[in-house]
Amino acid sequence: MNRLLSNFVGDSTLADDVAVDDEGNAYVTDAKGNKIWKVSPDGEPLSVIKNAAFFQRPGWINNLVGLNGIVYHPSGYLLVVHTSGGDLFKVDPETGSVRVVQVKGSLKAGDGLALLSPARLVAAGLVSRLVESDDDWETAAVTGRHVGPAHRIGSSATVKDGDVYINHIIGFGLGKKTHVISKAAFAPL
Repeated sequence: MNRLLSNFVGDSTLADDVAVDDEGNAYVTDAKGNKIWKVSPDGEPLSVIKNAAFFQRPGWINNLVGLNGIVYHPSGYLLVVHTSGGDLFKVDPETGSVRVVQVKGSLKAGDGLALLSPARLVAAGLVSRLVESDDDWETAAVTGRHVGPAHRIGSSATVKDGDVYINHIIGFGLGKKTHVISKAAFAPL
């Protein structure tokens, strides 16, 4: 097995979310290994983005579920959320440089991400949040929240015609155990 491919597999990996850039390359978060895999449109492994910032919070509870939701921003970078730690990262996919976005408000338990616009982002979760930035994601603020159906966790967000839909995956054994999709109505904070 070649060295690059060995970075894509192993004991501490869990492929989670994916984003695609303008050239068709896929970026896949590893929620267990806290890295991002870059894969060509043909499915070939290209590179792995690793950074110490992805592990900046000590303690197992802050790393139970690591890098998760990911989106490709039209300005050419990735926005990635760390589920257990709550950090939002701005990642340059060409250089691998990583910056922690200074977010006012919590993104803990954030899962799937979706861009509403270049300055507005949705983070799905037990409580889904609307996040806004006016400085190209150097800083941001949680400006709204949506609580979905009871006993469910939002895992992904989709935007259609300006509306946000949250996919809720876990039923906790109450009612139907299947996925539930709800249209999100964000209450301002």
